[in-house]
Amino acid sequence: MARLPSNACAYPFKAKMLMHNTAPTPCCRFHSRFLTEADKDPLTPFADIKEVMMRNEWHPGCFKCKADEDVGKSSMRTEADEFFDDFTDSERLEYLEITVGRLCNLACISCGPEYSHTWDKQAVELGMNTPQQIKMFNKDQEYDLDNLNLDDLQHLKNLKVTGGEPFLHRQFLNLIVRLADSGLAENIHIEIFTNCTWWPAKVEYDSLLKFKKITINPSIDGYGAVNDFLRWPAAWEKIESTLDRWIVMRNQHGDKVEINTATTVNVVNAPHMFEFMTWARLEKKINVVLQTVYEPNYLSIVHWPDWYKKKLSLMIDAQYLSYNPRIEKIKKAHTLLKKLCESPTHEDNSVEYLNQLSQVMKLRNLNNQQAPLFFGMLNND
Repeated sequence: MARLPSNACAYPFKAKMLMHNTAPTPCCRFHSRFLTEADKDPLTPFADIKEVMMRNEWHPGCFKCKADEDVGKSSMRTEADEFFDDFTDSERLEYLEITVGRLCNLACISCGPEYSHTWDKQAVELGMNTPQQIKMFNKDQEYDLDNLNLDDLQHLKNLKVTGGEPFLHRQFLNLIVRLADSGLAENIHIEIFTNCTWWPAKVEYDSLLKFKKITINPSIDGYGAVNDFLRWPAAWEKIESTLDRWIVMRNQHGDKVEINTATTVNVVNAPHMFEFMTWARLEKKINVVLQTVYEPNYLSIVHWPDWYKKKLSLMIDAQYLSYNPRIEKIKKAHTLLKKLCESPTHEDNSVEYLNQLSQVMKLRNLNNQQAPLFFGMLNND
């Protein structure tokens, strides 16, 4: 048993990501296109990935974490010791991530048909995917959780569930009940990423409460119309009312339940992030986990030119610093945005980026007034 090198990650040694219609990967940020045949061998999973890491080299498939760390942000890799007691190369399944499938009632602008069937028609119209690719996605829309062997989960400590929308997948709901009935749930911290438009039935709700800890991660990218713009065809009233039910659950069950929004920071919501942070942290009293968009490039702050970054930097300084720089509950958003604004210069592709955004807006009947601060930046010198 060896101590992991400084640039290595514990996930390939202690974790697995399961997804419909693809080979297992070490985590949700590692794309299957980087897997070799040796990595796909079920007897020696992730063999080549581990070999690269033990040489203290960055694996090409870890580019998202490397990008986060290059701008001074924490990453899944640096946070790995939160989940694993010993940061070593000893191997046993302690952390399992499951993408339950692509059934989802939303088509979030930073997502695509690989993770949401609601994207299918527009993905073809926008040239993102061919009809043949969509047909392939439709062949296998759910991971076969009903045949997941619970004996393989005896050492499991953390279960992270994403989609699609998990609460739309019957096999996921069955798994919650199976883990609760087997007694394994009492040793597991379950983390569910949900679009906050669905509420579990009583049997699943009661089974959830048998887990050691429950973390609900509502995927919310802005307050009100900004969120509806980015997470089409979301309805803010429904999302906020569902969130309030999770908050009631948290208040009733103390330390057992935690709520952390999974908030994707992009060029559109960045100017509106102050409003969202004050709503989430000060009004709703929930945690906010900020994630950075790198793809598609037209949504990525670091890919936009200097003029946008300079305007954004001035705007967020006016918002945050004039309010109260000592309020820690909203300060981290300002810190992250400033770092993104200081990222290396990119060529000015803003005309192309706005054209891509406009095509999506036209298909969805979205308008500039849903994100007025962002579009206002584009019109002012």
